[in-house]
Amino acid sequence: MTEFSDKFVLSSSNLVDLLCYPRFSAEEYLDRLNELVSLNIKFVLLEGPTILNSISILGKGNEGLVLKVLDYANKTMAVKIRRTDSCRDEMTDEFNFYKNVNLHDIGPKVHFHTKNILLMDCIEGLPARKWFFSFKPNFDLVRRIIIDILNQCYKLDEMGIDHGQLNKLDNHVIISPDGSKCTIVDFESASNKRRVNNVTSALQGLILKGYISEQINAFHNYDNSKTEFLDLLSVYKHEKCRKNFEQILTLIKCD
Repeated sequence: MTEFSDKFVLSSSNLVDLLCYPRFSAEEYLDRLNELVSLNIKFVLLEGPTILNSISILGKGNEGLVLKVLDYANKTMAVKIRRTDSCRDEMTDEFNFYKNVNLHDIGPKVHFHTKNILLMDCIEGLPARKWFFSFKPNFDLVRRIIIDILNQCYKLDEMGIDHGQLNKLDNHVIISPDGSKCTIVDFESASNKRRVNNVTSALQGLILKGYISEQINAFHNYDNSKTEFLDLLSVYKHEKCRKNFEQILTLIKCD
C-alpha cells in the first residue's frame, strides 16, 4: 500500500519542502532541523498512505504534516511538523490534549514537543476511508470497529474534550490492517471550552451520512434504523450519560 519508500538524513534536499511546507523560509528550515536533532531523530522515512507532491507521507492536515522517522535507537516514530502557514504559533496545546487523552488509551502516545514538532508513536494502519476502500471485512468486524470508535468518543465526551473534526472521520481515525485497533488522531482543533459532540459527530459519519456510512451500510442496512438513531442521539445530546450511550450501542448491535 506504500507507493514510495526511502529514508533520508535530516539534511537531505529531499526533505526541504516537507520540513517547510508549503512556503520555504531559510530561518524556519534551520529551526526545524535543529528541533528534529533535539528530539534525537536520525532519519525521515518517506512512506505512508498520503501522497504529497509525488512523495508518500503518513498524513497531511490543515496545520501540519505527519512523517515517519527513525531515532538513533532505530525506533520507528512519527512527527507532526507545523505548517509554515499554520494559524497556530506552536504545538503546546495539541501536545497537552494528547497527554490528557493518552491517559484513557486514546490517540497515539506522545513523547515530546518543540515549537514546531510533535513526537509520537507511529500508528500502523490506514485512514478510515482508505481502510474501508481497501479491505472487505465481515459485518461482525465492521460492527466492532463502529463500537470501538464510539466508545473512545464517549470517553472524550466524559472528559469534556471536543475533538472538533470527527464529523470528518476520513483522516481522523486510523484503522489497523486487521481492523483490531482504531486510533483517533489529530487533536489540533480540540477544545475543552465548547460543547462536546464527539459521539454525535462520529455516529453521523459512521452510519447516517457520508462515504464511510455508505460503505458500512453496504454490510448492514442501518438506513432502516435512521429515525431511531436520530431519536437516541437527541436523547443523548440532552443528557450525555452512560445509559443513553448504551442505548445507541444496543441499536448498533441489533442484527
